[in-house]
Amino acid sequence: MLRRWICLIAVLLVSGGVIQAKTKRPRYEVVGYVMAPQPSGLVDASSIAASKLTRINYAFFILKDGVIVERRDHDGDNVRALVGLKRENPQLQVLISVGGGSGSAGFSEMAFTAEGRKRFVDSAMALVERYDLDGVDVDWEYPGYTHTPNMKVRPEDKQSYSLLMKDLRLRFNKAEKRLGRPLVTSSATGATQIWLDHTDMRSAAKWMTSVNMMCYDWYSAEAKNTGHDSPLYTSAADPRQISIDGAVKMNLAAGVPRRKLVIGVPFYGRRWPGVDAANHGLWQPVTAPGAGTIVFRDVVPLVNARGFVRYWDDTAKAPYLYNPEQRTFITYNDAQAEAERTAYVKKMKLGGIMFWQYSGDSGNVLLDAIAAGFK
Repeated sequence: MLRRWICLIAVLLVSGGVIQAKTKRPRYEVVGYVMAPQPSGLVDASSIAASKLTRINYAFFILKDGVIVERRDHDGDNVRALVGLKRENPQLQVLISVGGGSGSAGFSEMAFTAEGRKRFVDSAMALVERYDLDGVDVDWEYPGYTHTPNMKVRPEDKQSYSLLMKDLRLRFNKAEKRLGRPLVTSSATGATQIWLDHTDMRSAAKWMTSVNMMCYDWYSAEAKNTGHDSPLYTSAADPRQISIDGAVKMNLAAGVPRRKLVIGVPFYGRRWPGVDAANHGLWQPVTAPGAGTIVFRDVVPLVNARGFVRYWDDTAKAPYLYNPEQRTFITYNDAQAEAERTAYVKKMKLGGIMFWQYSGDSGNVLLDAIAAGFK
């Protein structure tokens, strides 16, 4: 009897009051970024389909004097609520994501020295233990370059990024046995050549569990012509010649193991007014102000309704809407697009799919398609 109890205890992991059986990880990761309601709201964890996710990255914690800290009043409460979802899905991993956009301030300064990296890693480890987390996602936007005014970057960021991921991984390796669970080191990465030019991904990827490529925002609201925000394959007519497939192949050539590559997809689209009707608005110049982001849940009521017609680009494997009366074009992903992307991940033997961010698909239309594609 004693031996039976010892064996039972050996296969159970207690984390924050949640008892988890040690089970094999799913073959494909489904990673959802969850962001608190603005400006300091509480996440409704009961609205999250935890059984369809393998990992949640809570966005965002930030740096203060090189130490990871909460960004908003209820970040700690939100993280605890998400960790509680492990009762529903024992395989679920919950991470905090650090940085993001303007929240990346201080990364270059912190990662430049061994002392700075140690302070970061010490604070990461403290938060993992405080909240019973399964790891940390580094969202440094971006090593060596920036789109944010007054963000400090330096040429040394290329090496510093790899060293930061290494130091984090080595600390987590030491802690895993004591904590009784694996710890994840992941990073949200650029999916363009400029990212690869400013990092050494062959070196950095050695220390990562997942490389979460941000395969979106390729056609921003400020774009001068319309295009797909996240095409799977490159269209000959695309002025930018970009695609998920292109980004994957660039990362493979840069030395990233394919099983670590997780492609990122948007749960939102872009909307441009002032677009002529040629090619149903695709690849056309934008001639009017008012472009902006539109989340998927707000796209759904427009599909083949209110003057909008849905079209499918069979090269890019992407849908789009055009309203000739309003001269308005919308790029977005739908369930058909996500099915194509899960098929691509399986064909290429990649690590899975990541999406930004959960609240954009409140009906779980896109998440259902991703989960079904990986069954």
